[in-house]
Amino acid sequence: MREGGIALPSLCDGMGRCGRCMIRFQGAAPLPTQADRAALTPVQLREGYRLACTCRPVKDCVIETAFDTGQRIQTVTASHIGRAEPAGEIGDEKETAVAVDIGTTTIAMELRGGKSGRVLDTYTCVNPQSAYGTDVIARIRAGMEGQGEKLQKLVQGVLRTGLKQFRELAEKEKLCQPELMVISCNTTMGHIFMGYPLESLGQSPFRPVNIGSVKMEWEGLQTCLVPGISAFVGGDILSGLYACGLCGKEKEEAGKGGWLFIDLGTNAEMVMGVEGRLAGTAAAAGPAFEGRGRGGALGAERIAAIAALLEQGIIDETGLLQEPYFRNGAEVELPPDGDKKGAGKKVRITQEDIRDIQMAKGAVRTGIDFMARALTGGSYEQIRRVYVAGGLGFYLDKGAAVRIGLIPARLESRLETVGNTSLAGAALLGRELLKEGKSSGRQEAGVLKALEDYAARVEVFNLAESPGFEESYISYMNF
Repeated sequence: MREGGIALPSLCDGMGRCGRCMIRFQGAAPLPTQADRAALTPVQLREGYRLACTCRPVKDCVIETAFDTGQRIQTVTASHIGRAEPAGEIGDEKETAVAVDIGTTTIAMELRGGKSGRVLDTYTCVNPQSAYGTDVIARIRAGMEGQGEKLQKLVQGVLRTGLKQFRELAEKEKLCQPELMVISCNTTMGHIFMGYPLESLGQSPFRPVNIGSVKMEWEGLQTCLVPGISAFVGGDILSGLYACGLCGKEKEEAGKGGWLFIDLGTNAEMVMGVEGRLAGTAAAAGPAFEGRGRGGALGAERIAAIAALLEQGIIDETGLLQEPYFRNGAEVELPPDGDKKGAGKKVRITQEDIRDIQMAKGAVRTGIDFMARALTGGSYEQIRRVYVAGGLGFYLDKGAAVRIGLIPARLESRLETVGNTSLAGAALLGRELLKEGKSSGRQEAGVLKALEDYAARVEVFNLAESPGFEESYISYMNF
């Protein structure tokens, strides 16, 4: 957690004695350590509380800080696609690879079995670059102001820490040391990691230095950077499309319908495919979907709570909290929703929370509409599947997303929340690249070249500069 930029309130230097670095797992909590049992009550242990300094997650998980740092984090490694069933003992793995998702807000790493694809270990943390701003625009500005090298050292330091953990596990469990690392990230994070200048990303016409795939040796292992699509639709989106089986899928489904892929994060990126044509864009969502609500709610919780307040008439269609809630916010108990986390939890929503969500969802809905206009003349009838990715896209309440206007109502039955597809795609690519590396007589063109060719076909447009954007954005801010 220290590597993640969160100051631990620890008095024992991480020795598991003071009990002040308590965190809570929302499912998939590791078995309690001796330090956990000594510092926490049986009730807390059953509820998923652990000490951050001694626990080691080995499964997909979401972690909340349980101490008062002024911020809550939600790091999701899980996805509903690209998973491998556990098989055999950990020592049976003969080859391993590392998958990395460098997000603007969080960084997630997984050590995967090269053949089985199963998760052997995980490492996650808040992106320490957050000290320079919460979005890519702020990071670009910091880089242009001479902080590029510092930003690069911060992210590379996180990856070194994760690799060190994985290598120690491999040595302990007599596994093959990692042979390959695949990094998936947005274009800005990729530029920072590689040390590219950021000036061209910060001014029109927003041209990246390089969005092609990169192969290199880094920290003693072969490393690949997933290619991107444009300055603001990055490799994390292409990785997600690959994980969902959408690369090339528009050919298979020609005449049968199209699809929509949305990654809801700090920079909401989206791609639509209809009968062989591809369109992509990005919408500035800010912190609304990333779980830093001023009222203390995480992203999916805020959406569910706002939907409930709309149903109760406490929020009107303009987003205004009615009296007596306007000044101090309204508390709402999240409604039950199957196995979704947080059901029954009480969440306080402030007027600022509502405005954050309104601005973010207004931009996202405009992006969806503009892509539909480009590919279908504005109709949604040809869109048969909607994939919502990202941390929010794992716990999102579909009905709530439609109720607030984030997703068009006619697409609700076609919506699938898929989670961290950037990380899942990096893992799948790692397995494929390991196979390619072991194939004899293989052609030079491989999966990375195929992804580059696919990315080149996406018609990308700058949403903010598109005619009619402002009018559409304002209209979609209302509920």
